Amino acid sequence: MARIQIGALRKTYPGAKTDTLHGIDLTIEDGEMAVLVGPSGCGKSTLLRMIAGLESVTSGDIRIGERVVNQLEPAERDIAMVFQNYALYPHMTVRGNLEYGLKNRRTPRAEIDARVTEAARVLEIEPFLDRKPQALSGGQRQRVAMGRAIVRKPQAFLFDEPLSNLDARLRGQMRVEIRRLQRRFATTSIYVTHDQLEAMTMADKLVVMNAGRIEQVGSPMDLFDAPRSLFMASFIGAPGMNLLPVDDLRGAGVDLGGLPGNTSVIGIRPEHLTTDTVGAGIVLDLTVEAVELVGSETLVHLGAAGLSAPLVLRRPGALSVAPGTPLRVALPAGHLHGFDGHGLRIGAASRQGQPQTAAMS
Repeated sequence: MARIQIGALRKTYPGAKTDTLHGIDLTIEDGEMAVLVGPSGCGKSTLLRMIAGLESVTSGDIRIGERVVNQLEPAERDIAMVFQNYALYPHMTVRGNLEYGLKNRRTPRAEIDARVTEAARVLEIEPFLDRKPQALSGGQRQRVAMGRAIVRKPQAFLFDEPLSNLDARLRGQMRVEIRRLQRRFATTSIYVTHDQLEAMTMADKLVVMNAGRIEQVGSPMDLFDAPRSLFMASFIGAPGMNLLPVDDLRGAGVDLGGLPGNTSVIGIRPEHLTTDTVGAGIVLDLTVEAVELVGSETLVHLGAAGLSAPLVLRRPGALSVAPGTPLRVALPAGHLHGFDGHGLRIGAASRQGQPQTAAMS
């Protein structure tokens, strides 16, 4: 186990006009599960591959434990990587796949047997040890890939979208399983995903990337409750935060109360919109455009002339409203988020800083 420290890390591909990664600074503490998430092309997989040694470093440092590993080969970094395509040897049995890395390191036979037996027991793959990968389901193959990482007892686990090839039900099961195992072994881990649910439920530290930079770092709920930018507000949450340009509201004659003078956009989460308008500071008369019944909750899409984007209202259970129905909603002052003309949360710190709250009233 080890702390991973990344300092001023840059990646520029030959012939590229701009950096792929722009000076990444990040520390992942010993035993911590850090999840990297962001839109396609944001650099999260490139960052993971640089930590693993599969991509070269243009400038900056990667430190695993006490060693700067920039010039070390992947096999010398004492890390184990779990891929989305499992990367199992098809001609070997499950036991052979689990033993392979240990044999290459000339681990004593008795220790190999003990580690494989323990991993198979923990992952509940004992009945499959003599089968080959093609005889296993996707979930069983992913367990074998996890087992191959576990038996090595590395300083860190790196996960590259390991569940993306599984169906939704199996992804849910494996998400819980990976988190349980990571906590059990207390191994420093970096997990890359494009799935927000995975990111929010698995992370000790959530790292959101955007265009080759770290947009915000913190606990999942820190980032949800206090997004530092308009990008974060719209990216974190499903659906994302409702964002309303102040100019749109003023143009519609809406009373905005005592918003700070530098407020350019106000935001509110769909679950905080309410139809209880008594005593509310900001009230909007909208029209129902669409209704989505999503099992245990309802999403109501609302619009009005003069608004540049629809709003979404979230309610538990079923809500009986039809498209075309007028609906008056309130934006409670205690749940408003304000953003300035640069797209930054009012009171937020620098791009890689910790989230800060800003009271809106």
